[in-house]
Amino acid sequence: MKTKRIYLDNAATTPIDKTVSKAITEFEAHYFGNPNSIHREGQEARAQIDFARQNLAAFFSCKPQEIIFTSGATESNNLAIQGVVSEYVSAYNMKPHVITTMLEHQSVYNTVKELEKKGIIEASYIKPTKDGLITADQIIREIKDNTVLISLIFVSNEIGTVLPIRELGKQLVDVNKSSHYKIIFHTDAVQAVKHYNLNVQKLGIDLLTFSAHKINGPKGIGGLYVKSGTKLANLVFGGSQEYGLRPGTQNSTGIIGMAKAYENLGSLEDRQASGNAIRKMKSQLLEGLKQFNLIDINGSTDLEQSCPDILNFSILNKDQEMVIAKLDLAGIAVSTGSACVSGSTKPSHVINALGKITDREAATVRVSIAKSNSAKDLDQLIEAIKTL
Repeated sequence: MKTKRIYLDNAATTPIDKTVSKAITEFEAHYFGNPNSIHREGQEARAQIDFARQNLAAFFSCKPQEIIFTSGATESNNLAIQGVVSEYVSAYNMKPHVITTMLEHQSVYNTVKELEKKGIIEASYIKPTKDGLITADQIIREIKDNTVLISLIFVSNEIGTVLPIRELGKQLVDVNKSSHYKIIFHTDAVQAVKHYNLNVQKLGIDLLTFSAHKINGPKGIGGLYVKSGTKLANLVFGGSQEYGLRPGTQNSTGIIGMAKAYENLGSLEDRQASGNAIRKMKSQLLEGLKQFNLIDINGSTDLEQSCPDILNFSILNKDQEMVIAKLDLAGIAVSTGSACVSGSTKPSHVINALGKITDREAATVRVSIAKSNSAKDLDQLIEAIKTL
């Protein structure tokens, strides 16, 4: 009998939900027109995209025209960061200062690094504590006269830390009253949409990145919330699609699938209830890992300061590739961290930022749990770790 595999890499991607697949299939069966064409077929497809945009705007409590569709989070993060920087350079002939953290996804961290390397910007990278925590005050202290952008991940995709987005948003209201340049506040909320309140009005942000495939939606589709009045320079030039910010024919089927995936998340209360159930499994895993002397948790063990679904730990004196391979052979899918750097045998910039990695060999493991998992899955993972 074929052994049932246990999938615990949901922070990398998730299986597409059947209702999402159905929504995509039904859309493709009835609407094939280019949504930018003026004939009936085009306008019917355009209407479906408009409905999807309205539904996503309701999820984020913003205006439909503030939702820009992209190919995914990496493009959204680049549009946010490079768009703001280019706009300020062009408007003020200045060298902007950007603040970010050492906990960011590669599409933020490496983008800022590249702009800094080219001499286009100055940059500050906020270092977390050894438990992976960062405070709003740390960010505020780094603000300079030429600071134009703060980009913070909402939930660390590698260690699960929750950053103080709402608190920082409140503080920036006062800071911007006296700052030389309007400081734009961007958050990558890809890992946060599952469990947290993303009302952009309450968060006090200007730009928010989101995508679909982390919530049982399709790959290759994402979006960027752009607060009205926030100016971004284009990364790509062409037509006038997406209010001129993202030219090119829209990924219509992806948009429909993404809107359905967000609809499936339910109300905030539904998301919080789901998060609480998943957090119990995370607590179970944390308790099970205590029996191992050579396992070190990466990130906070305070469940209020970390998300419900991501747990990262290092197994000392073990080869990283060997650990992941053995768990895979045991029927368990986990990862070393972000899928964007899969295959690397070196600790990521996030793990290095915690200051706990030495010359001692260690295997980093990220477990990301979904509502489709069970307590039995976590028990089997613990048993598999015993055999490493």
